[in-house]
Amino acid sequence: MTETASSALTQSAAEVQEQAEAQAQADRGDRWFISGCVVCGTWVLGPIGVIMLIYGMVQMKKAERRGASIRPWAITWIGGFILVDTSVNFFAWGMDFLWAHDSTLGSSLWIDYGRLVDGGYMYDYNTDRLGGVADNGEKSVQLAMVLMGMPIKMVAAWGFLRLKQWGLQWTLISYWMYFAFWMVYLTNMMQDYPLRFGSSDYGVIGFWLLVNVPFLGPLVLLPYLHTVRRDLWKP
Repeated sequence: MTETASSALTQSAAEVQEQAEAQAQADRGDRWFISGCVVCGTWVLGPIGVIMLIYGMVQMKKAERRGASIRPWAITWIGGFILVDTSVNFFAWGMDFLWAHDSTLGSSLWIDYGRLVDGGYMYDYNTDRLGGVADNGEKSVQLAMVLMGMPIKMVAAWGFLRLKQWGLQWTLISYWMYFAFWMVYLTNMMQDYPLRFGSSDYGVIGFWLLVNVPFLGPLVLLPYLHTVRRDLWKP
């Protein structure tokens, strides 16, 4: 009887240890995934970011098979999409809005981007008071997005992935904000249509394929985010 009880205790301790190791693997994979999503937005290090986030997802999947508790995969995919989209815009516009536009890398990336889809970044680049793109309306959007919109959206996405109630609420708020910025951005571009689209190689089609698809995120995700089970997100 004593041997049976001792064996049961040993087995129970082994199961607890296995569960703890599986949960640690899941948490480690989650950190890799979130870090990879952010690194994807750096443009130059994007391929490394893809490897990081895939590695993180593989680790979480293995941990889940070992019995670890992880958030629903739909939340992981949505939160990851938001983080990648946010970091891409934050780093890209930040590179043009801040002093990085004077660097060879920054000016080359944006001027070549202008040649492809948005001529506003090709003509008179780095000639106005703040440098970077010379369009004043574009500069205003950059100011609002780099210093306010994108940081809020990025922190909200992190809280969303950590299943915090404030993360869900601020994801909703930031996505409505993002939708408003998108409308302002497109309206500003339409005012200078011949310069911004007519002078680029791929024009409107290239802009939609390369840039504008992620901006449709609010149209797809906002209805979903308003109907999710809010009990999944804890205080």
